[in-house]
Amino acid sequence: MNKKVNVLNLLWQFWNQWLKYRNVDPIIGFARLLVGLGVGLIAPGGVWWLMVALEIRPEKLPVSLTFSFGPETVTYTGLILLAIGVSLGIWGVHRVRKTRSCCLIYMRGMPGMHDQPPFVDLPPRYRFGEVTHFLLDSHNRSPQDVLQDIEMLRKMLDDKILSMNIEAPIVIFAGLAPVPLLYATGVCLLNRSNLKVMDYNRFEQKWHMLDDLDDGDHLKILYPKCVVGTEIAIAISFTLLISKSQLPPNFRDKTIWIYLNKSEPKADALSSEEKLKRVLRELHDMIRNLRSRKGYEDVGKIHLFVAAQSSTVFKLGTEFQANVYPDIRIYHFNGGEGKYTWGVSVKNNKIEVVEASS
Repeated sequence: MNKKVNVLNLLWQFWNQWLKYRNVDPIIGFARLLVGLGVGLIAPGGVWWLMVALEIRPEKLPVSLTFSFGPETVTYTGLILLAIGVSLGIWGVHRVRKTRSCCLIYMRGMPGMHDQPPFVDLPPRYRFGEVTHFLLDSHNRSPQDVLQDIEMLRKMLDDKILSMNIEAPIVIFAGLAPVPLLYATGVCLLNRSNLKVMDYNRFEQKWHMLDDLDDGDHLKILYPKCVVGTEIAIAISFTLLISKSQLPPNFRDKTIWIYLNKSEPKADALSSEEKLKRVLRELHDMIRNLRSRKGYEDVGKIHLFVAAQSSTVFKLGTEFQANVYPDIRIYHFNGGEGKYTWGVSVKNNKIEVVEASS
């Protein structure tokens, strides 16, 4: 039974990938076919007219055929198909631009990143219609200023979606930035349907969707044995191993350690959209139900230390629920200093910059 389910899941994922990366809309594809047939018939029809005008007729062509199926039949049929194809194509393009328009959010927060959003790396399904881009530049800027821009981005995106007059437009996020700012951006864009993410492949130097197959991996959660109190840390090691020595001293003995159950930390640990959804759902359920666990009833503040892909951190922010989550603080690791230096606090949808020691 499990093998049958796995095969069906694989077929379903392949089908979704084909829909995402096909070059044209089916209606536009059919219109192109009609236009091609029309042009294909008009061309030989014109040659046929020339042969009639010059009184050139192949010897083996029956006389009856020249009357029942002459050049005018071929030419008119081609013209009709061409007209239908052009009309259908115009309608199809208008339909696609209306239903497939999307918004691309590009967060530029690391040195060496391109100034322009990655339009060319979008699958054809998402760039066939109108693509509106929003640039969120956080490089060499204070976190406080970036948080203001994130809030402004939310309002600009809402206004744009309202003007598009589309029920649920596609919103795609592609960004590299410090972990707290990625998380804060996700919090500001939560509760949005059709929200997609892209990751950056540093070896190929291009952006990509999360198209890997789901390997069925789950979380491995290790809880501390000591008395927790009102604050606890959660260390998430998806792309790199976080060591106890890197954490602030007051959290080293009361940290929940989270790993992927089947694999070691790696750069593309969560490059499957289905896998990311499942893993984040498990993580979300663990956080929202933490205070129902024996010994954790008084937890009022959670400190997050995350080593994960940018897309994972952003999507983790979209899981935030103000009515059930404790105060969340998520931190930035400074590689030069070898420690966590600053972060952002999210409490009741209010986002502020904090120091790692606070």
